[in-house]
Amino acid sequence: MKKILASSLVVASLFATSLSATEFTLDKTHTNVGFKIKHLQISNVSGNFKDYEGLIDFDEASKSFNKIQATIKVASVDTDNQTRDNHLQQDDFFKAKKYPDMTFVMKSYKKVSDTEGKVTGTLTIAGVKKDITLDAEIGGIGEQRGTKKLGFSLSGMIKRSDFKFAKDTSTITLSDEIKLQIDIEANAK
Repeated sequence: MKKILASSLVVASLFATSLSATEFTLDKTHTNVGFKIKHLQISNVSGNFKDYEGLIDFDEASKSFNKIQATIKVASVDTDNQTRDNHLQQDDFFKAKKYPDMTFVMKSYKKVSDTEGKVTGTLTIAGVKKDITLDAEIGGIGEQRGTKKLGFSLSGMIKRSDFKFAKDTSTITLSDEIKLQIDIEANAK
């Protein structure tokens, strides 16, 4: 009898959690997929991507992510310099003709508090897959014109050497570390 009661409570808990989960899609007007890398060890070059899609499953009751998936078109990179952006499409960087998309698929979310956590997932750049962990900061849930909205940020650091990205470029010219700053506003589906 105790096993049946315990099983029933687990099922009820899972059902209640799924009732408070909501799927969201990215609001591109209020989202920025940005990065920063040090050039010549003295200054930062910043950029972002303009074309991307994402799906988020967020549980409002537990304030946790069940799913974060994103696809980013590498041809949409924008560093405010067209010559550099064109060079980034070449085979020594993104290999855009062969690999037009970068992807991120969340594997787990570790909640630190109601507003902070760690997102671990697989990032794929130019055919190279690597698990990374990003810091999550949850801004919260709001509503605008009858649409439920979720705001959060992801930040962290990756190494270009882990992705064989610009492997022939020295770390004096271009830092191995790339800082990511992704600010998201998403609309409930």
